Amino acid sequence: LKPFWLKPASVQASTPVPPQRSTLAAAMSFAKQIVVDCRGHLLGRLSSIIAKELLNGQQVVLVRSEDVNMSGSLYRAKLKYANFKRKKTNSNPRHGPFHQR
Repeated sequence: LKPFWLKPASVQASTPVPPQRSTLAAAMSFAKQIVVDCRGHLLGRLSSIIAKELLNGQQVVLVRSEDVNMSGSLYRAKLKYANFKRKKTNSNPRHGPFHQR
């Protein structure tokens, strides 16, 4: 006679065991909003981190974004922006890409 709390071997093997929640999954849980203080951060590095959070579906709020740092000279930044604005289609400039002012 078997004890009543033991099930047959076929039933024990087929019942799935719930996976344990790892520490990584617990760390990746989303907050309602992430509030980021932009003061003193570099523009490109901060934007790449924020873009990754947005792609993951996280809601992000940026605070004091007017105090973000831009590295390099202002003249070089103007040259890069002018080069970006100059790009057009060779065959017909009306076909874009359109850069809004």
